[in-house]
Amino acid sequence: MELSAKVKKSLNIGLRILVALMAFLFIYRQVFLSGDFMYFSQSIAEKFRDVIFRAEILAVVIMMPLNWGLEAFKWQLLIEYIEKVRYLNAVRSVLTGISMSLFTPNRVGEFFGRVFTLKLNDPFKGVLLTIAGSISQLLATLIFGMLAMLVFIRSYTDFTESWFSYFYAGIVILVLLVCVLMVMLFLRAPLLSAGVHSVIRPGWKRIHEYISVLQSVRRSTLLKVLLLSLSRYIVFSTQFYILLRAFGLDIPFTDAFILISMTYFVVTAIPTVALIDLGIRGSVAIFFISMYFTDKSLVAASILYATTLIWIINLAFPALLGLLFINRLTIIRKNS
Repeated sequence: MELSAKVKKSLNIGLRILVALMAFLFIYRQVFLSGDFMYFSQSIAEKFRDVIFRAEILAVVIMMPLNWGLEAFKWQLLIEYIEKVRYLNAVRSVLTGISMSLFTPNRVGEFFGRVFTLKLNDPFKGVLLTIAGSISQLLATLIFGMLAMLVFIRSYTDFTESWFSYFYAGIVILVLLVCVLMVMLFLRAPLLSAGVHSVIRPGWKRIHEYISVLQSVRRSTLLKVLLLSLSRYIVFSTQFYILLRAFGLDIPFTDAFILISMTYFVVTAIPTVALIDLGIRGSVAIFFISMYFTDKSLVAASILYATTLIWIINLAFPALLGLLFINRLTIIRKNS
């Protein structure tokens, strides 16, 4: 039985309220109910007396709109193949997606949060294009992570055997080949989807429609999307580095970038929900970044504070901003 327009409107309002409450709850539990929040807030309060610390925090906060602005531009490029979206609306959709991502495994709610702000009768086409953008960001993380791994192996492992040089050369060649292959596969996605098109049964009309959406994306667009993802990676890695310096960790940018890239590389492979995401990120960051320092126990707290603050600035705060646009969320839709 088809729902009336009034019932659909009521359900959408109810779902918007539920999303808002869930987002507030998760941010509250993640930040304010954390056992270390008292020490974290005290440390921030003490350091805020320092002008340089305030300037560093301000720089990270200013970079946050750049971070998500690049993501919004990337999404706008992809979603225009099914619906024209103004840049400002793309930013609002991205922020709404962040709000929905907080309480879903591996933040998959972000895909639907963005698409449900559009006017599409069939949101799944938008989800596919959004996933394509997410894959480009994953690709950036894997590329930087694998290249960082090559430097990490040389700098932080102790192999003196002669055979290791040959083994390492093999790893270098393998990593470079994998990086090139991943980029080629991503840029040739329209051609690959055309191949899938040919093996799907002709009667499966809906599946062919979905494949056609991906097939319509131009290779030049995919290249722009990949470059934006690489740029965005550099932005939020630089944010992390600035926060490490702000909390007193004297580490050169190149060393920090290698260890930060290793952190993101490993974290990407761990399935998480945003509720425990911060704890996992903090643990992995402490493991890698503390390797640069002689006394690891003294720097653990600073790394954890930097991880917590970048989570608040880059995820929690944008999620709260996204709630301002929650009224654009339409989950229950008219039939196609």
